Amino acid sequence: MATRRQECSICMDSFKSPKLIPCHHSFCHKCLEDYVRANLRNGRFDCPLCRTSVELPKGGVSGFQSNFYIDTDNDEQFACDLCGPKSIACGRCLDCEENLCQSCCHAHEKSKASKHHKISDLGTLDLEMKGKIRQRIFCDKHSEEEIKLVCQKCNSAICVLCKVLNHDTHASKTVADAAAVVQQSLEAKLNKCTEKLRRLDVCFQMGVDLERMIDDAEREEINAFDKQYSRVLRALDEEAAKLKAKITSIYDELREKNKAFKVDVKEEIKMCSNANETVQAIVTEGTNFEKIQKGPDLERLITKATSKTDPIVTLSLERKFFSPAAVKTNELISLIGVVEDCTNLSPSEDRANARSYKVNKREVETVMNFV
Repeated sequence: MATRRQECSICMDSFKSPKLIPCHHSFCHKCLEDYVRANLRNGRFDCPLCRTSVELPKGGVSGFQSNFYIDTDNDEQFACDLCGPKSIACGRCLDCEENLCQSCCHAHEKSKASKHHKISDLGTLDLEMKGKIRQRIFCDKHSEEEIKLVCQKCNSAICVLCKVLNHDTHASKTVADAAAVVQQSLEAKLNKCTEKLRRLDVCFQMGVDLERMIDDAEREEINAFDKQYSRVLRALDEEAAKLKAKITSIYDELREKNKAFKVDVKEEIKMCSNANETVQAIVTEGTNFEKIQKGPDLERLITKATSKTDPIVTLSLERKFFSPAAVKTNELISLIGVVEDCTNLSPSEDRANARSYKVNKREVETVMNFV
């Protein structure tokens, strides 16, 4: 696989001897050393990018794995496979699959064994071929040796010379075989991760559906409450209207009785006033003959006016006709309804009292198995 040229996020320049830390971020060796020196606390430091806490290995920054897969060559130059990294290749033998410098190309064309091989200019190779060439990685300790093995005991990439000198008793695999094992393991875990993501998508969709159901259920129950509350208010308003009408009827009756009382009093006043004026006129201005002549009639007039019993007020407003009832809050609330508190129910009670929501059964079983 072809690698991409990248920049160190510390110096913002092309990588120089990039080191890979456990959170899979890479930095120049020198940049990382400077950063660790300034930020190391109790043998650990935070990644400059993701802030993951990283433990510094015993060998310091040099102990981190070198990232061979980052292209650090700005001029897209490749080493000669025969002369080593010190010689820059200018061509590639497509039959031998080797990069060759100018002198090796000339020798390759002169050799009887390879004079018929096809040598292509490296500048004319397509991106796929250049990507394959970039995968050639050389040993840090033996610069002319290509890394072709992986020590299983040390879990490190080594060249053949490293194998002979330092890892002779250790089991090893070719880079291709080791990569195949890693790829197989990663693919298995990737499949597991993909399946989990699928289940999580189902979970999330259930959450979205339940959110909609919760909103609908809340709206439905608030509407039901408003209707019940309106019914209670309407009943109270109707009863209040009846009681008000009854009170008004009582006081209307009292007004009628008081009106009749006032009429009786006025009639008595009129009768007494007439008798009083008539007799008073004879007494003060009448002649003796008039007094003798009209006296008996006037006496009867006075007697009639004063003999009738005075009107009596029979009405009393000392007591009130309406007596407020004691307001019992609990009974009043019970007329509206109750909201059951399900927060403290046991799981079995919760399921028994839960509202039934329509969710795909197979998806529920999948999620329950996952949980």
